[in-house]
Amino acid sequence: MSAQIDSKPTKIRPANQSLIFSISDSGTTPDRFVVWVYEDSVEIAKLYLTPNTNNVSFFDLAEVVRDRVKVDDKIRDKSATLLSYSALPFTTGRNGLKEYQVGVGTFTGSTESAQQDSDKVYLLNGVEQISAGLHPSFADYYPTALTKKVWLTDRIPVSDVITIEASDNEEGCIAFLNDINIIGGLAAQTETTVKNATGTTLTTIYDTINVANGAQLPNASDINQKLTYLMAYPKNFESWSSGALSGNPTWDSYEIRLLAGSSAKVSNVLRIKRICTQEKHKNTQLAWTNSVGGWDSVLFTGRTEHTDTVSSKPFKKQIGNWDASSYSFLPQAREMSAYQITGSSTFVLTSVAFSFADIELIKYAIRSDNLMIRAGASGEWMPVTIETKSYNIKEAFSGVFSVSLTVNLAQVIRC
Repeated sequence: MSAQIDSKPTKIRPANQSLIFSISDSGTTPDRFVVWVYEDSVEIAKLYLTPNTNNVSFFDLAEVVRDRVKVDDKIRDKSATLLSYSALPFTTGRNGLKEYQVGVGTFTGSTESAQQDSDKVYLLNGVEQISAGLHPSFADYYPTALTKKVWLTDRIPVSDVITIEASDNEEGCIAFLNDINIIGGLAAQTETTVKNATGTTLTTIYDTINVANGAQLPNASDINQKLTYLMAYPKNFESWSSGALSGNPTWDSYEIRLLAGSSAKVSNVLRIKRICTQEKHKNTQLAWTNSVGGWDSVLFTGRTEHTDTVSSKPFKKQIGNWDASSYSFLPQAREMSAYQITGSSTFVLTSVAFSFADIELIKYAIRSDNLMIRAGASGEWMPVTIETKSYNIKEAFSGVFSVSLTVNLAQVIRC
């Protein structure tokens, strides 16, 4: 008699979905199956499952690991905001990818076995929908061929090109899986080609995926660091590339690919397309953790409305000095006072020039539990929650949309 895992989710995948393990026994069915769960080699759960009428038990790992895997919002081992990091091309994850081992054994009513079988999965923060099936493949995000999407974004590739429109002062990153051993990834370096409006190459930069550039080597063993963030947006890129954009002021776009050691292309193209924005008022970036374990963002170019409100518990008190030899009070004495004053900030984000691609993308922001905004070129990233449960879209003219949504600062303003 020996417990065994008959089926499981494969390799690397988002955590917030069904993660079903099928467990049976090669001999007599036990009274209970025992299931051990380990996170990065540390035991976090032990369960006893009753076999069903077909002598099988199904175990959903998602119910154990829910909310344990989170996309990073700080650079590795530091407090600096991830989206603003610009010292090196890469930084690596701390919490966004974890290893889970599931072990199984048997319990006969009096005797509990040791582990008799085990298997591993590697989980990203994210979610795949029921419509994707029970165990959908995540292989499109493995850097193994130029036809693979690879970049952990909800943006949709068109002819193997993922396009992000960004202004010179936008900050942000894009994530990818940096691994040889688990998924057979082939990525060894990035190639960044800066072009002008006619498509002429102005400069090309190569960066090796290694410790010196902020990543770990693809064959290294630290599971958390296999989630790697490329600081891809213009403000970040300008800094770590030592002026690749300012040194080529006619730049119109730059394209980033992952290359194998043989220089073969092993990812879709990530194209950052330059856009010009107005200077009359501050643009506002909205960034959020997406459904595949990374970050996405859009730029709101309309005027951002900002409202501060306070709430308090007022109470009345008697004025005057009641413990004196004669009663008196000052004319400015306060009869009404406020107890526990707290404040909140609300931002109404608007844009009059959203593309259809941005409209398709922003629906994922509504579903995200981790959103941040940055107002103005020198602004700091602030955590927010979306106030509205939906967002308003109007077609300004053909193919261009006006969008508005409201967010609240996810911090209490102390008064």
